Amino acid sequence: VLFRSLEGLQRPIFSCNEAVKYLLKNPPTIEEESLLEWEEVHFSAAVRSLYTQRVLNDNVMNAFKELQGKLPTVVQSSASKIVFWCAVLPALCQDGLLPDSSLSEIPDVVAWFNAYRDEKENSIADACASLGVQEMSDFLRVRRNYRMTAPQEKPFYVTTPIYYVNASPHIGHVYSTLIADAVARYHHVKGEQVFFMTGTDEHGQKVAQAAEKMGKTPKEFTDDVSATFKKCFEEMRLKYDYFIRTTDETHESNVKELWALLEKKGDIYLGKYEGWYCISDETFLTEQNVTDGVDKEGKPCKVSLESGHPCTWVVEENYMFRLSRFQEPILKWLKTNPRSVVPDFRRREVIRFVEGGLIDLSISRKKASCSWGIPIPGSDDHVMYVWLDALSNYYTASRVVDGKLVDPATTGRWPADLHVLGKDILKFHAVYWPAFLMAADLDLPKSLVVHGWWTKDKQKISKSLGNVFDPVEKAQTFGHDALKYFLLRESSFNDDGDYSDKNMVSRLNSELADTFGNLAMRCVAPKINVDGMWPVCGTLEDKDQAIIAQINGLAGIVDHYMLIPDIQRALISIFDVLRALNLYVTETAPWKLVTEDKTRLGTVLYVIMEGVRICTTLLQPVLCDTCPRLLDQLNVPEDLRRGPHAFEFGKMKSGTPLGKSPAEVWFAKIQN
Repeated sequence: VLFRSLEGLQRPIFSCNEAVKYLLKNPPTIEEESLLEWEEVHFSAAVRSLYTQRVLNDNVMNAFKELQGKLPTVVQSSASKIVFWCAVLPALCQDGLLPDSSLSEIPDVVAWFNAYRDEKENSIADACASLGVQEMSDFLRVRRNYRMTAPQEKPFYVTTPIYYVNASPHIGHVYSTLIADAVARYHHVKGEQVFFMTGTDEHGQKVAQAAEKMGKTPKEFTDDVSATFKKCFEEMRLKYDYFIRTTDETHESNVKELWALLEKKGDIYLGKYEGWYCISDETFLTEQNVTDGVDKEGKPCKVSLESGHPCTWVVEENYMFRLSRFQEPILKWLKTNPRSVVPDFRRREVIRFVEGGLIDLSISRKKASCSWGIPIPGSDDHVMYVWLDALSNYYTASRVVDGKLVDPATTGRWPADLHVLGKDILKFHAVYWPAFLMAADLDLPKSLVVHGWWTKDKQKISKSLGNVFDPVEKAQTFGHDALKYFLLRESSFNDDGDYSDKNMVSRLNSELADTFGNLAMRCVAPKINVDGMWPVCGTLEDKDQAIIAQINGLAGIVDHYMLIPDIQRALISIFDVLRALNLYVTETAPWKLVTEDKTRLGTVLYVIMEGVRICTTLLQPVLCDTCPRLLDQLNVPEDLRRGPHAFEFGKMKSGTPLGKSPAEVWFAKIQN
């Protein structure tokens, strides 16, 4: 409630004062009432110019200095501490509105703000999670300023999960791969080398059973299903650099090397596993992770608390990994690296899980119960359990060149910059995988981004409901770019996404067709751009300077969000500028300037066209069919389609002729 009432929030519901008074069990004291009144009447009014327009003046600083004098009284009251902490948040949070030079004038307020933030860390984090906030600066009402980071020298290495081949590809697989594809394409547009890997997970008891039902050998079955994934990604126009299969010889060799290393270091030992095992999830479960349920035939059985799938009790000799030894190192990694798992509430989920205690992990199966797996070096009775085999694929791919394993130092890919995964496999990637890497003295991935699932028309997607949909068919109906844009714009990583044709059409018509497509068509239309070229930019007026500043600041904002990554906010930022450009068109009325003032027309057209060029360049990672063709029409040279210099206003030379106009509009509206 308090966060929703922040003065710096884009749409405040009511003031912090009102919220606190509502929540207090007892009426505020006279002293509290006086402080709260001062905050509401004087402080909030004084800082409004900073919070709404980023204007820092004497009134703003005097208010903060006066608060510093009142601080000893403020900290005596729980109510006033809450109100004033929320009141100064937009100014003092990371990437807040007060510059360092001003912060140095109010050291006591800054120290108190940080101390109270640390004291209430868990409550604040829970509040941010409930609001879908990744960063405190998301509360700011004004546009933020970020500098674009320099392209990294190391190849940017991004991965999807490798997909289990017991079923055909669906929207979840496409979504994970689309996220990785968009991030990979962004880093390419930024001017970096990129290595994007996806693939299939092909071992395990479940795969062997599925193959048997189809009357095929496991290898025949996995060959067929793996091919369907490749075809699906090709039809969705998702461009990866390497497709790994866990049945590849290179992968088997790498995993055996890793096993031998962990065994030599004493982190693998032969033990006995006795407990619950879920075939569907290919995972061992503790007593705390199962509950009573029923199987497909309605018979009572134990089921996994996480997935609801039936479990069986197994007792077998297995090789074990000393996961318990890595509890504290994993906690340290999670707590000291805020971007280790994104969104942040997922990171805190993992922290709570690890703090509950880790037990050693079974990493093999007896061949008698599961023969379809990588044989363990030196053992005739066991095969590797799926998670050590599967997770190691990321390291394997970093070492493969021309179908052969090489020293990872020669490729420069490792560690992975980003693992993209669904929330259902978070534990394996954020706990087991770091432990395996620590045991092998390998660098940990820089970040894991975790997304939710998709529903359709607010219902769970299932065959029984008859609402399963094929993303390839949707792409053919609405257009590949339109579907990609919808999936990335509609859903944040904080929650599940919901697909509906109605919402799909709404985004296509209002944002792609109107806001973007129409603007791109208008600035090159022969009735306005009568010479068919880039015009001369003349004297700039205030309104020109304002929109140019917004255009020039866009690359830094997009870069900030794509590095988190938060693709939804990156897209929102681009379309904020596109809307501002549309407003600029309305205000400057270039159709009138054609006959009234051709010199002014040239300036207005150049500003619009440069804005469209930069927005289009930044949209290339998502609208990868449309944007290159639009840049062709603007006759943008190749060296202005990639690299930080491509996002700077004023790079296009006046007099450059336009390219060939498209035969159709960029995005056709759908009426029914």
